[in-house]
Amino acid sequence: MAFKFLSILRNRHFHSLLGNVIMAFFNVLSFALLVRMLSLSAFGEWVLFLATYNILDQIRTAMLQSGIIKFSAGVDETVSRQVTGAAWYISLLVTLSFIVVSLIVYAVAFPLFSPTWHFFLGWLGIMTLLSLPFNFATWVLQAAHRFDKIVQIRFLQNGSFLVLLGALFFLEQVNLHNVLYAYSLSLLVTSIYCMAFRWTAMNSMAARTKQHVKDLYHYGRLIVGSMVSSSLLNYSDNLVLRTMLSPAAVAIYSIPQKFMEVIEIILRSFVATSQPTISGAANRNDWRGVSQAFCKYTGTVTIMIIPFVAGLLLFTKPLIIILAAKAYLPATDIVRIFLLSAILYPIDRFIGVTLDMINKPLINFYKNLLKLVLNIILDITLVLMFADIRAVAIASSLNLLFAVIFGYYFLRRSLSDVSLKSIWKNGWQECKGLLLKVKMFRLQYK
Repeated sequence: MAFKFLSILRNRHFHSLLGNVIMAFFNVLSFALLVRMLSLSAFGEWVLFLATYNILDQIRTAMLQSGIIKFSAGVDETVSRQVTGAAWYISLLVTLSFIVVSLIVYAVAFPLFSPTWHFFLGWLGIMTLLSLPFNFATWVLQAAHRFDKIVQIRFLQNGSFLVLLGALFFLEQVNLHNVLYAYSLSLLVTSIYCMAFRWTAMNSMAARTKQHVKDLYHYGRLIVGSMVSSSLLNYSDNLVLRTMLSPAAVAIYSIPQKFMEVIEIILRSFVATSQPTISGAANRNDWRGVSQAFCKYTGTVTIMIIPFVAGLLLFTKPLIIILAAKAYLPATDIVRIFLLSAILYPIDRFIGVTLDMINKPLINFYKNLLKLVLNIILDITLVLMFADIRAVAIASSLNLLFAVIFGYYFLRRSLSDVSLKSIWKNGWQECKGLLLKVKMFRLQYK
């Protein structure tokens, strides 16, 4: 029995889930601290800045993460090392460009920004450099299915930031400058940790080839467009709210995004493990295997999140008070709108992942670009009509529905075995299998 328990703990799905649980747990605690330590306006500025940094980070991730997984899965060690070396070369160029661009924006657009954003802009490029080693380590470890080590990285980065925030609170030194210093220090500590254990594979840079650099670049640039368009959805929401309403509206709108962490924990965990699986099947030209993997992962996650959505809908108000404070209760209706649309999150996400892994990132890019354009148009139109934060949440739900219909249509053209019926059937069978394993384990434990 002990061996079976250990096998569960060593399972890659468990490690992926654990890593995301840890990240979400510390993120929620950090969020709850910042909500209470900063004013509504200051917290709104921090949310917008962190979203800006995350877009830069996701551009780099989009350029390289999927490419490393796609070109490393199912190949020999020599090719894998060449791919990793090429990825390091590109990542350094991208990070250097971030630093240069942030300095140019700081110098050219200085009169357009407030003193707070003068400070933020000076740190944007630096933060992308500090986070590069540990981010790169997670990409390489994900391609190798080493999610146990990714757990350590998640724990250290998010945990160290929480500890530093706690220290600022007890020392009564909480302000936006010190919060940013604490966040940057957590990035640096985590990167040093990864380099000390040689998880970054920096020595592979000498093995890079021009061909792999070209392959990664041409593949990655399409992923970048797709991921950036997707990332800009929340950013465009926040930007519309800040410019057309107020920074306080951005703070209120951040509450439902934290509620969605519960759904994202499950979703990110399965996405992380699905990418190498789908990519490996695609590299073997096993299109039936790709279809089965897509249907299994999509159906399983959709069914799994239903109880969580129901629970969060039932206890929305008490959870908002626990997470933030009564001042954030105006976010109640927004949270409920997000939760009701969450049922479409799995199919939207796995459509994107599958299109990327079967070498059709251009379709995924068009899907996310159209989704972004529709989102901005609806955001501006509905806010002008109603001057209400809820209008932005409704706009997000409508463009999510559009993205699912658009993506499903084009996925079906490439994978004829995919259908809504097979998604439900495979997902239900997988869930029953998981429940049976849990039941058997409990019986043996008793």
